[in-house]
Amino acid sequence: MEKRLNLLCEAGVIDKDICDGMLEVVGQLETVWALPVRNEQGEMAITHMASALMRSRRGEIISPLDEELMEEIRSSEAYAQLLRIHQTLLAPFDTPLHPNEEGYLLANLYSLWMVAKA
Repeated sequence: MEKRLNLLCEAGVIDKDICDGMLEVVGQLETVWALPVRNEQGEMAITHMASALMRSRRGEIISPLDEELMEEIRSSEAYAQLLRIHQTLLAPFDTPLHPNEEGYLLANLYSLWMVAKA
C-alpha cells in the first residue's frame, strides 16, 4: 500500500500532503477501525480516496454515486459507523471534499466493512 501511494506521489498524481495523509488513513483503518485494506478492495478504496481529494483540490467534479447504491448503504446497519469513520478519516485533510465524491468513499468503506464482517 505504501509503495502504491508513494508511486502516485512521485508520478504527480497526488500531492505529498495527500500521500502522507493517506498513509495515516491506512493505519487508522487497520488499527482503529479494524477494516482490512491490504487487499484488492482496500487498494481500490485508498487509491480512490487519494484521487478524490486531488480532484476536489483541483476543482474537478464527477457524477454522484448511483442513488440506488447510495440507498443500500444508507439502509445498512453499518451506516452510522461508516459516516463516523468517513468523517474521522477526512478530518485531517485541508482539502474540502466535493459532495459528489462522498458517496463513492462511503461505498468503498461499505465494501471494506462487508469484507471485514465476512
